[in-house]
Amino acid sequence: MFYFCLALCAMFLTYSVGRYLSARTRLVDKTIEETIARRLSVSALMIELARLKEENGVMRNLLIDMVENEALLSETAHMSKADKARASNLRTLRRREIFGETIFTLQRTQNTAITEPYSKIQG
Repeated sequence: MFYFCLALCAMFLTYSVGRYLSARTRLVDKTIEETIARRLSVSALMIELARLKEENGVMRNLLIDMVENEALLSETAHMSKADKARASNLRTLRRREIFGETIFTLQRTQNTAITEPYSKIQG
């Protein structure tokens, strides 16, 4: 009976130590991951990636606006000539506005690429 109690205590102690070491390992892994994430968040490459994502979103929205603008007149087939002319003028004005926004975005992108060549992602 003594040996049985001794074996039971040894198994419980082994189990407890294993859980303790496992918990410490998970805590250290979590700390390492947080440190890596914090260091990457201030990295020049991550900042450049965030800027590129923002510019990609702006250009995508401009393209969606262009498609919607072009489809607007084709959907309204039953219009008088005066209404069609007015709609065509409005579509042309909106197209020029979208192109102006696109040119501004592209110029800003090119200026950023010229002033910050060190942060450009190579590949």
